[in-house]
Amino acid sequence: MAEITANGYVSIREHIVQNWKKIVLLNDANNQIFSTTIDGTKAKWTHTRTEQRVTGYNDFGEPMYELVHVESNPTLEISLTLTGADVSLPSTVTKIQVIDMKNRIMTEETFAPFTFKTAQDELTLTIKIQVPQQR
Repeated sequence: MAEITANGYVSIREHIVQNWKKIVLLNDANNQIFSTTIDGTKAKWTHTRTEQRVTGYNDFGEPMYELVHVESNPTLEISLTLTGADVSLPSTVTKIQVIDMKNRIMTEETFAPFTFKTAQDELTLTIKIQVPQQR
């Protein structure tokens, strides 16, 4: 059986970041309480993407480096922050889903119930998605 290379895992991570576009919060009855796109407003990708790569050599034979955006981090991370002003009050949330561009659930996680009682109540969630790195 063929193994995925390091570049293959980078490609998989790039696909995830480009195509997983929506966050949905649900209550314990699986009713949608809140949804948003992963666009940097309420939800955004927060893992490290930049790495230093040798892009050439100078006249003295020393390497020249450039910072490039590469999905080399094996743990992708999405952060979501919302307040009671973003939902109907009172609302209790217990599950988060990440949805792709075709509206398919890509991952979901259940957590301890959180109840928004006032507009000032704030919830921050971090979703970590492990995409194995080549050994």
